[in-house]
Amino acid sequence: MVNDVPAPAAVRTCKPEELIGAPMTRRTLLLIDNRALEQIAELSDWMNPTELDAPAASVLADPAASDTAKRRATAELLAAPAYLIYRLDMVAAPMALGVKDLKIGTIGGRLIRYDRGGTPVCVALFTFQNDKEKSDSAIARCHAAAVVDPAIAKEMRDDLHEQYLKNAPRPVALTLGSASP
Repeated sequence: MVNDVPAPAAVRTCKPEELIGAPMTRRTLLLIDNRALEQIAELSDWMNPTELDAPAASVLADPAASDTAKRRATAELLAAPAYLIYRLDMVAAPMALGVKDLKIGTIGGRLIRYDRGGTPVCVALFTFQNDKEKSDSAIARCHAAAVVDPAIAKEMRDDLHEQYLKNAPRPVALTLGSASP
């Protein structure tokens, strides 16, 4: 699943009832696979809400988890009917990244459903933006400044995190002991 990412439009769109399985962000998947994380916005912690991860995935991504906890988490993930990976394809959020380009931040991604063998089956596309009022306020405060204030950049990152949680497609039935969204 780390290496077999379908090109946009290469697999069909998921029906809502097909979004059943163990969800996790791409960042979590890479951590589980012990991969080094590139320093890109799409893999940042603020753009990969751990709140979307199945608890078992979070355990496997935690280097401090005990061997027993990791074995139990592995068993839970192996029992999942499918895997749902949140993958961001576009981060156009200059203020959140500290770049003075005064426009609303927009994020686009896919929730990719993989079968138990790791083959991509279907995708659910999603996009979201900064809250308009928060974005307008940040633009007004940055307008006269030479650079984006780090506090404003953090506000925009926090808002995008919140918008992600509100707008991301969700599994039909959360599995593996996940808390409801």
